[in-house]
Amino acid sequence: MQELVFSGHTGEYPLLVTDEDTLRSLRFGSQEQQSCIDLRTPWVLQLAYTRWMMTALLLHPSPEKFLLIGLGGGAMAHFLVHHHPEARIDAVEKDEQVIRLARGYFKLPVRDGFNVIQQDALSFLQTSDTSRYHIAFVDIFTPGAMAGPLFLADFHRAALNRLSSDGVLAINLWSGDKRLYEMAHQAVRAASGGRQLRLQVRKRSNVILLVFPSEIPKKQIKEAQTNLHRYQQRYQLDFSGSLKRLRRAHRLARLTSLFP
Repeated sequence: MQELVFSGHTGEYPLLVTDEDTLRSLRFGSQEQQSCIDLRTPWVLQLAYTRWMMTALLLHPSPEKFLLIGLGGGAMAHFLVHHHPEARIDAVEKDEQVIRLARGYFKLPVRDGFNVIQQDALSFLQTSDTSRYHIAFVDIFTPGAMAGPLFLADFHRAALNRLSSDGVLAINLWSGDKRLYEMAHQAVRAASGGRQLRLQVRKRSNVILLVFPSEIPKKQIKEAQTNLHRYQQRYQLDFSGSLKRLRRAHRLARLTSLFP
């Protein structure tokens, strides 16, 4: 049975924090969970789409600099801090109340190298900062809808520009509204020149786009397939499903040889 832990407002939409046994969830005024952690093991990803977003970890040989656009309750921050304790991790969140909830109710990690930045995502990406990230995760939503920047090619272009040449951009989109999904997907295509891979999360409306500033990393995909067991042990995630989805969704000549 759900227990209401917190009820408030950002100024744009309601915020709810609920508990069900040891699972704590953040909702933006709807039944849809924006974040969920197990208070006993907050680094274990509870929502399917967040696990599928971590497929990006297979596509960079040694990520040490991460960017999170959208903080929510900090579930992905917990995961990255746990598995990459020496990495630099920057989390960008525009809403101060969301940051306060992540810190006060979701045990947001506190350590050197993990930074929470209160700023609008696009303005952050367009700053003159020359930092380059190995992997960036974009997960920004309003109640029941994708956030406005996801429909802007300039936003995705700016995100790609903040990556290293071998970087990976993982974007969470929602395909429940086909028209809006296609608008967001088209913005990504326009920004990336089509350098992307698509993952439809099983039994969900989430679509994860893996986008690249240069060529699709064929060598790293092949190595991920070869070393799948090692990756699954390291991160305690079942990556076999997402790699199978990549194989099914991308039966193109340039990728067929990578998936036996």
